[in-house]
Amino acid sequence: MEEEKRLDENAIRENLRKKRVELGYTQADVADSLDISVTAYQKIESGRTRILNRNYSRCAETLGVSLSELINGFEPVKDAVAAMEEAKIAYGLKMKVQESGYLNEIQSRDREIERLKGIIKDKEDTISTQKLLIDQLMGRLKV
Repeated sequence: MEEEKRLDENAIRENLRKKRVELGYTQADVADSLDISVTAYQKIESGRTRILNRNYSRCAETLGVSLSELINGFEPVKDAVAAMEEAKIAYGLKMKVQESGYLNEIQSRDREIERLKGIIKDKEDTISTQKLLIDQLMGRLKV
């Protein structure tokens, strides 16, 4: 149980450090905001001292994140909403590509149908011409 608690504290320290670096804050900036010495803050980040409970909220406030984000390393709801938006956009793009493919396939098949209709028309014309010739030949043979 103590090991689990220690792992959580390590994760929080790492989240604190990552967010501080991401925002471009120095250890002195955060220490000032927490009203502690730079050395005390360095000990917090390095794991040589524990973060006092009252300082969790102050750390989150200093970094402009929620307590949940400081503890978890991410904001679950924001991340879920962002992931849903990304999925929606990706799905929309995939559907457009698929729709475009379907439209191209339909156009291709329409062109093939027109080509085949032309061939059928040519064959019908040929058959019609041959019937006329046969009729003419049959008429000559009867005479």
